[in-house]
Amino acid sequence: MTTSYRNATSVSIAGFAVLLEGAPKSGKSSLALHLTENGGKLISDDLTFIKKEEDSLYALPAEKMSGYLHIRELGLLKIDKVETKKKRIGAIIKLVDEVNIEQKQIDILDVQIPVFQFKKYDFALTNKINAVIKILKNKWELTKI
Repeated sequence: MTTSYRNATSVSIAGFAVLLEGAPKSGKSSLALHLTENGGKLISDDLTFIKKEEDSLYALPAEKMSGYLHIRELGLLKIDKVETKKKRIGAIIKLVDEVNIEQKQIDILDVQIPVFQFKKYDFALTNKINAVIKILKNKWELTKI
């Protein structure tokens, strides 16, 4: 069993952990808040611990900050929708200024994780992340025309 961490906010959605990454002030915590209000559960804000078991990676909260989200201009919020069990990491969502739609993967602890880029502060981010979950569950498929 190997462990690591990433500077990412993480949310459990439909059985998967989704890591939200981006520059400071890119909206990671605000997006996590929106996701928890729409069926997701908060795993961790700003720092996510990663545990490798066999060929899978699992997201775990930083214990002292479990259940809290720091929302800029508002403060530290205690969230009641919190994931208490480890969740397998399904994807990394990168919040960026300019999107490259080419499908990418990143290697973390010798495990390949898909990376999806979305424009930060996009009003449809929650819907796009739900589409990623459908792709991970093989309900939808990415194709090239």
